[in-house]
Amino acid sequence: MCGTAYIEGGKLIIKRRHPVDLDLYPPFPYWRNMFNPIEIMRGCSSACLFCQVSYVFGAPRYRSVDVILHYSKIKLEKGLKDLRFIAPNSFGYGSPDGIKPNASMLIGLLQKLRELTKLYNGRLFFGTFPSEVRPDSVEEELVKNVRRLVDNKRIIIGIQSGSPKTLARVCRGHDLETALHATKILIENGFQVEADFIIGFGFETDEDIENTLNFIEKLAALGVRIHLHTYIPLPGTPLFSVGFRPLNPVIKRRLSKLVGEGKAYGYWIRQEALAEKIDMLKKIGVILDWYSYKNSVKIVYC
Repeated sequence: MCGTAYIEGGKLIIKRRHPVDLDLYPPFPYWRNMFNPIEIMRGCSSACLFCQVSYVFGAPRYRSVDVILHYSKIKLEKGLKDLRFIAPNSFGYGSPDGIKPNASMLIGLLQKLRELTKLYNGRLFFGTFPSEVRPDSVEEELVKNVRRLVDNKRIIIGIQSGSPKTLARVCRGHDLETALHATKILIENGFQVEADFIIGFGFETDEDIENTLNFIEKLAALGVRIHLHTYIPLPGTPLFSVGFRPLNPVIKRRLSKLVGEGKAYGYWIRQEALAEKIDMLKKIGVILDWYSYKNSVKIVYC
């Protein structure tokens, strides 16, 4: 039966469904008057080594424009004024790879959502929490069109590191020049930018962390607000086995200074404690690392 797991021949067998058609399932239980942001995209082709999305959900797929409009109208008719959306990369909506934008489909969706919100005196938020955009999806003409259609003044861009070596090691798929160029395009077209960064990968050197801090400070000087994260090893990801690197007092002081100046925010201190707990569970065998997982678990699709 799909959704079950059992032991056979010393191996854990997990019976999993093939990817579902998002249009066949509502994004929230509206019949119970319960609502949340609408998931418009599931899966990711980027396969960054620290992130679970590609390894859990596979390649990107999308909820159709008509279905998104249907559930958006239900929310607005219930008196909820703000429309928000869930996507690993908001600017990748409708594209073959989830990265290179399909501008006509994305802008077509936003235009129809804009018309809908006007009817109900609502607001349209896109590319902001609980989603973000990839730097290599940011194109100037696209940003100009998005800016005129959405209500959010802030947008979140996922940069993740200021070290070229770290970006390559985690298979991020973009470089620092792309990240800086994308940030400037967003700022020049009227967005206030927030940038996600992760510090403390187990393989990072002092030089890697110094490069990231320097790049963070460079962006902060442009008015970018930094969303800080301590690396949390996530089960089922290739980087899980490398663990995290505890932040030394000097790094913590520099990050705390940015937070105190209002240039950065985040739960990075709490995340460090969580990363330590996960590392402990891994050492005693409660959680399997990536390679042990691959060798001891077999996925069978129904």
